[in-house]
Amino acid sequence: MMQVLRSMLTSRSIVAGVCCAVTFSFTACSSSGPSASGDLSERYTYARQQAERENYDRAIVELEALMFAARATTLEDEVLYTLADSYYRSEQYILAIDIYRRLLEQTPGSPYARDAQFMLAKSHKELSPVYARDQEHTRKAIREFSLYLDLYPLPKAPDEIREDIEMFKGLIELNPDNDDYRRKLDAASSEYERADKVQESIRSITELREKLAHSEFSIAEQYITLDEYRAAEVFFDNILRTYPDTSYFEQAWRGKIDVLIRLGKWYEARAALEAYDRQFPENMDRVENYRDRILKHFSNS
Repeated sequence: MMQVLRSMLTSRSIVAGVCCAVTFSFTACSSSGPSASGDLSERYTYARQQAERENYDRAIVELEALMFAARATTLEDEVLYTLADSYYRSEQYILAIDIYRRLLEQTPGSPYARDAQFMLAKSHKELSPVYARDQEHTRKAIREFSLYLDLYPLPKAPDEIREDIEMFKGLIELNPDNDDYRRKLDAASSEYERADKVQESIRSITELREKLAHSEFSIAEQYITLDEYRAAEVFFDNILRTYPDTSYFEQAWRGKIDVLIRLGKWYEARAALEAYDRQFPENMDRVENYRDRILKHFSNS
């Protein structure tokens, strides 16, 4: 009988211990924040706080749970933007691209749309690889930065906006109660802050186009090593046609002259040399060897 009692008491102790452990686990989890409790606004506030504290993994869990609950509500664009931003800051660029695009498609009139377009371009840029690899994201980044510049141009040059800011500051000192001056100062200040993004977009497009030209040039060089001169000419021509604003433009002209000579296209080689001379007269020493070979060919013919 005593043995049975001891057994019963031991079993109850085990059950009680398990219950305490479950209770403690539940309490510990619930203390991290209600992922499915509270109203939509409270849950979003909690998720945003996690993002602001750079607890991106926790913020993402909360925001993913809110993404569909917030559909067609006033919080939809905020939830999507904070989720996309959390993905971006945690270097999950593919997921960031998906959510930035979703925001632009689902809430095109959102005040977050302008920044979402810019960050969409930056996300593609982050995924742009070295020149020797596939350049899909490079091309997409250029397209999205260009779209940002087209959709949201600055009304004035940055220097002019800065002059407006100084002017309105002076007017407010003279007339502190003029609300119109304050509104115009706020608007000018906002535009000046955005000028940094415009300048970054322009720089990024230039940088990415340089990478694309480098990619084309490296392929042309590879074809030369394989004695595939016609294929190399195609890639040099593409650089001349598409990337005249890059440092590879002048190199592509020299490459084109070289492959034309190798192919025995002497008349085309001479025409290309003359075109090079017109565009880069200061660099004719770089093609002196080609000039000598072309002159020698025609003097012997």
